Amino acid sequence: MKRFVLLSFLLVLCFSSNSAEASIESVDLNLENHEVAITFLDLSVGEAILLQRSEGGAVLINTGSSASEEELIDRLRILNVKEISKVFLTNADEVYTGNFNTLLRYFNVDELLISDQLQKSLISPIPSQVVKTVVRDKQKLELLEDVNAEIINISKTGEVTYMLSLGSQHLLMMGEVDVELEESIASSGRTVEVLKVANFGDGNGTSAEFLSSIDPQMAVIFRHKNIDVSESVLERLSETWTDVYYPYRIGSVTLRFQNDRYDVITLPTKETR
Repeated sequence: MKRFVLLSFLLVLCFSSNSAEASIESVDLNLENHEVAITFLDLSVGEAILLQRSEGGAVLINTGSSASEEELIDRLRILNVKEISKVFLTNADEVYTGNFNTLLRYFNVDELLISDQLQKSLISPIPSQVVKTVVRDKQKLELLEDVNAEIINISKTGEVTYMLSLGSQHLLMMGEVDVELEESIASSGRTVEVLKVANFGDGNGTSAEFLSSIDPQMAVIFRHKNIDVSESVLERLSETWTDVYYPYRIGSVTLRFQNDRYDVITLPTKETR
């Protein structure tokens, strides 16, 4: 049975009034002690997910496409990101890694998490000042205090499927479209609060059996310029009463985790499509 998601508007927005159309200058998520925010950034192309804690520090999972370079830097500025302790790359495709080198020009990144298969596919070398940590199949990692990642599967070409856990709450971040992987996850009996849909909503994945088993409350779909979201995937999500969020349409989507519940905050920008 699905649980209710509480919509929260407990944030402070600062606006610029220098133009006819006001734009958001900064956002205070009002994170309290030990609270965590996970934000699915509203890039026009590509995937990027930001993790923040009340005590400071941030982790970025993927960096979006270079076509969204200005958007990425702007969103990080709006969310008051001053430093990034870790970057976790989960796919070699440009829509995941396109802004990694740009990111290094704006922020001091201490550590890069990457699979061995994926680092061999990167076009640009990893700068020597960045500590490289190779992630492996079935490994458990602490991305931030109270935020753990379990590597569920790494494909032959390095695509990573992983589970984020915050206490009793779980977010399943699907990588490649893989029927056998979906069957394996479904047979484990694990349920999740949030699903990041595999491969930008490709119609070959996200089966009805898979969704019925993991029973997500909400799903997030990023945008790829060459992949249209499958109507059949959307139908299956609708049939399982899963709320679908498209950051590139509605604005960045922030989940603010508090003990054993979370609030959903959407942050529209003037560029939101």
